[in-house]
Amino acid sequence: MQKRLDTIDSLIQQGYTLKRNNWFDIQFKNSSGIRVNIFLPWRSPSGFSWIAFWFAGVVCCQIREWSYFYWLAIVTSLDVIFASLFNSDSNNFAGFVLSLIYASWFPYMRYLAIEEERKEFPVLNSFFMAIGLTFIAIIPAAILAAVLGVE
Repeated sequence: MQKRLDTIDSLIQQGYTLKRNNWFDIQFKNSSGIRVNIFLPWRSPSGFSWIAFWFAGVVCCQIREWSYFYWLAIVTSLDVIFASLFNSDSNNFAGFVLSLIYASWFPYMRYLAIEEERKEFPVLNSFFMAIGLTFIAIIPAAILAAVLGVE
């Protein structure tokens, strides 16, 4: 991770800018003001974080990035609605996409958290917080599934 953070820092020293737009969108722009694609791991300067892919909730808790849980609630609720409308089960796909996004953006989010001097939670605390917040985030989807009769 430190190598990824150093890469971002080096680019910022060269005139790149990194900022958060609203509460989810990470904007990384080159010295000409053109937005750099950080979503595709093979094109992103800092690459892809496999730890953030497999443990997105934990690493987001660790750096106090709560947007993951907001989006988890939204995505799982939309998943239930689509499953109800189309009689399909796309639950795995939505979770995969959310993990993919956060794994691609995590180095930038971590860099911003360091710049904002956010105090990190210890990993073990983050693990248990992520479990609790995940259960809380899926409550709306569980209620929708019960109401809509989705299994």
